[in-house]
Amino acid sequence: MFSSGYTFGFPPDDYGLTAYLNLLDQVAPGAQWMVGGLSVDVLSLIPRVVAEGGHVRVGLEDAPFGSTRSNQEWVEAAVHAIDHAGGTLATPEDVRALLTAVEMGDA
Repeated sequence: MFSSGYTFGFPPDDYGLTAYLNLLDQVAPGAQWMVGGLSVDVLSLIPRVVAEGGHVRVGLEDAPFGSTRSNQEWVEAAVHAIDHAGGTLATPEDVRALLTAVEMGDA
C-alpha cells in the first residue's frame, strides 16, 4: 500500500517497494502480492512489479486526489505499462484459478 497524499505507507519509490518485498520474504515467502494505494500514482513502479512477479491495482480509489484521468484512462495506462514491461494481463479465468488455488492451499 503506497500513498503520496496520506501519512501511511511508503511513497511510490523503489526503496518502498524494496522494503515491502523484504518484509514479504520474511513473513510470507512466495505469497501473491500487488501494489496499490490511496492518493497515489503507482504507474512508475510497474516495470519492477512485473519483473518481481507482482500484480498491480489502479483506478479512481487509488488515484491522486483531483486526478484528471478517468478510471478507464488509469487502467489503459497500466495496461500499456504492463505490456511495455513484458508482462501479461490476467484474464478473469486466470484470477479465478489463482483464487481457487489459494483457497485450496496450492498457491
